[in-house]
Amino acid sequence: MSRSWWGKLWILVLMTALSAAYIYPTVFQIDPEKSKFPVKAKMNLGLDLQGGLYMVLGVDFNKVYRDVIDRQQASLQERLREKQIPISSVKVVREGLPVDDPHIVLEGVSSRAEDLLKLIKDEFWSLRLASRENAKLELGLSREYRQEIREKTLSQSIEVIRNRIDEFGVAEPSIASQGADRIVVELPGVKEVERAKELIGRTAKLEFRIVNEKDMAPPQVAELVASIEKEKGISFKGGAEQKFSEYVRQINEFAKGKVPEGSEIAFERQRAVSGGFLPEGKIPYLLFSKSEVTGDDLQDAQVQINPEDQRPHVSFSLNPRGASTFEKLTGDHVGDKLAIVLDNIVHSAPVIQTKIGGGRGQITLGLGAGDAVLKEAKDLAIVLRAGALPAQLNFLEQRVIGPSLGQDSIKSGALAAVIGSLAVFVFILIYYRLSGAIAVVSLMINVIFVLATLVGLEATLTLPGIAGIALTVGIAVDSNVVIYERIREELRLGKNIYGAVEHGFSKAFGTILDANVTNAVAAVVLLMYGTGPIKGFAVSLLIGIVTTLFTAIFVCRLLFDAYLRRLDQTNRSTLSI
Repeated sequence: MSRSWWGKLWILVLMTALSAAYIYPTVFQIDPEKSKFPVKAKMNLGLDLQGGLYMVLGVDFNKVYRDVIDRQQASLQERLREKQIPISSVKVVREGLPVDDPHIVLEGVSSRAEDLLKLIKDEFWSLRLASRENAKLELGLSREYRQEIREKTLSQSIEVIRNRIDEFGVAEPSIASQGADRIVVELPGVKEVERAKELIGRTAKLEFRIVNEKDMAPPQVAELVASIEKEKGISFKGGAEQKFSEYVRQINEFAKGKVPEGSEIAFERQRAVSGGFLPEGKIPYLLFSKSEVTGDDLQDAQVQINPEDQRPHVSFSLNPRGASTFEKLTGDHVGDKLAIVLDNIVHSAPVIQTKIGGGRGQITLGLGAGDAVLKEAKDLAIVLRAGALPAQLNFLEQRVIGPSLGQDSIKSGALAAVIGSLAVFVFILIYYRLSGAIAVVSLMINVIFVLATLVGLEATLTLPGIAGIALTVGIAVDSNVVIYERIREELRLGKNIYGAVEHGFSKAFGTILDANVTNAVAAVVLLMYGTGPIKGFAVSLLIGIVTTLFTAIFVCRLLFDAYLRRLDQTNRSTLSI
């Protein structure tokens, strides 16, 4: 064999060994916590396989509109006072109007009506002029802003729910919007319905708190936490069995008397890196217990790009009361860190560079570049807005799926896949003889690659996903059939064995690529517009298409070259196909 052939063989062996190592914990049900096996990741099972809780939540946008119009009314009244534009009254009216369209009514508009309209146009672009009669103006939320509110509220609600579910200890929840005003939540393995509903339905608690670095430096805080963990035998490693809030409560309980009075320890959580190579981490902070500015004072938060260095940052605005309090807070603590805390978890702790007045400020993110920083900015803006626009969640539907259904689904799906695959293997062996054995080996390697990729991507396997894997086997068989029939055709045309195999693979490649690209387009459409199980099917199908192209062209050809070499050594001139 040539040196290049041996190099390709070693590549295949390494890839197969690595893939087998990835699926080993799943196939043999290894406990990652107890096993010393280097790969800890296991395949996540979806709701239809594992059982659990399925909920559909409705978002009460009418309440959100009422809250927004109330804040706009307060801000407008404050700005009119600052601009010294005389108005008899500024009030919110809901009676006689659609529930999703409350109005701000201004009465006693003076001769400075043009100044008033200019102010509204310049600073309150989210409002529209609903009607104007003599000295009376009615303002409502613009259609564009109402749509923006709906989109923001959905993303905020999903973020809040995700925080709740992380606390609940569900390993792989599925949270997605459905339609314009619904959120679908799937919690595999959860059976405590009422507790889950209570936890998800709570309103997010957002706080701005000063980091107390003057009484205790960050290294001292980290050292104190480490000593408490060692002395009391407590730790947090993540996972479904451990709650982060309980860990924080224990740390603060044992830290009493060791930290300054009026302060407490909080943590910034760092999510585990995909693949399980780096565990979940935490950064401790010592915060003042008192919080003078909360999410109730936050009006909005948006991602903006600095025109000078093109780096994203998060700008936020506060209502009049929050602006006044925030100005005093930042003025008294210039040079200190301001922790942004959501549900008692620190999400960011930027340094206060100067006193922030006017109820507006910006949060500059840490080091990094590109999409990672932009994503961090978007996530932080969502976290901030989660406390600014609390939405009432209505539980519209809930279903508890028992674990027996999931186990039955696993057994039935696995049995169907095994029977179907064996039937295909037997047919190929009978029809193509020894060449069929080569196809069977490449198909088995293909399945191993698909499963390992699902584990590596931390994808959730659902019953339609199993169907996608079974379909992958069928697509791979089709590729082998195209190659083998092309080789047969070349042999009938009088080509020798080597020429027939060479032309068979080269001429079949275009057909195989075209067929798989067509399937990939359909899978991408399902992935973009499908929901839940449909996406699971699309993901497994897309992965299968990639692995099928690799095994049909690379693996199968590699094994065929070895087979041809064997024919040379035995002086045979007939190809078993």
